[in-house]
Amino acid sequence: MLDTASGSNRPATQLLTLTLTLIVAAAAICHAEPAKTNLDSVRYPQKLWDSQVLRILIEGPGYLDPSLEFNIPAPPKNNSVTTKAELALLQDYAGTARNASTVALIRKEAAIGDFVDNYLISPEIDRALAKAASHLLHLADKECRYFIVSYKKRFARPRPSHLMPTLQLVVPNPGHAAYPSGHAAQSMLYSKILALIDPAHETDYLNYAKAIAHRREIAGVHYPSDSRAGQKLAAAILVELKKIPAFQQELSTARHEFSGSR
Repeated sequence: MLDTASGSNRPATQLLTLTLTLIVAAAAICHAEPAKTNLDSVRYPQKLWDSQVLRILIEGPGYLDPSLEFNIPAPPKNNSVTTKAELALLQDYAGTARNASTVALIRKEAAIGDFVDNYLISPEIDRALAKAASHLLHLADKECRYFIVSYKKRFARPRPSHLMPTLQLVVPNPGHAAYPSGHAAQSMLYSKILALIDPAHETDYLNYAKAIAHRREIAGVHYPSDSRAGQKLAAAILVELKKIPAFQQELSTARHEFSGSR
C-alpha cells in the first residue's frame, strides 16, 4: 500500500481530492431542486396574444365611451385557495362531464367564425327571433368585445392549463387571457337582449348563456370565476347600452319585427 501522506505522493493526492470535490459539487448542482416559481407572478404570455384580438382595442366600441369602467374585480390570485379549488374542479370535469354531446357543443361554440351567428343557430332560439335580433346582437357584440379584451389585457390571467399542465383540453386555448370569459360575457349579453325582445322565454335564454359558459369550464379553458366575471360584465354593458338612443331604436325595431312575425 502506498503511503498517501508521503511527500512524493502529496501533489497527486491533493489533485485527486480536488477533482473528486468538484465532481461531487457539480452533481449536487445538477440534482438540486429548481427554484420554485412564484405562481402569483405568472401572467398570460404576451407572445401568445392573437394580433387580431388586440386589434379590437384599436378599433374601439361603437356606442359606448371606451374609458368606461365597470365594477369588475381582479381575478383570484394564481396561488389562492380559490384558484386551487377551481383547478381541482376543472380536473374533475375532465373526468366526469365530457360526454359526446357536450364535447360536440364545445367544439361548435369554439369554432372560428361569427360568434353571434353561431349563437343564433341554436335550437333554443326561434328562427323569427334570430332574424329579428341578428343586427342588434351584432351591434352589441362590438361593444362587448372591446371591454372583454380591455379587461383581459389588464388582468392577463393565465389559462388553467398554464397553471396545471396536466389538465387535458377539449379545444386549444384561445390567443388571449382567461379573465373575464368572452364566451360567458357575449352569450349572456345576447341572452339578456333576446329577453328584452321576447320576455316570455327569458329563463330559457339565460339558461342557454349559462350553459355555454359552463361548457367552456368543462373544456378546460376557463375557470368558473372567469364565467362569473364575464356574466357580470355583460349585465353592466347592457345597462349602459340602454342609455344610448340609437341602441333603443334598434331594440324597438327588433321587437316590432319579431312581434310582426308571430
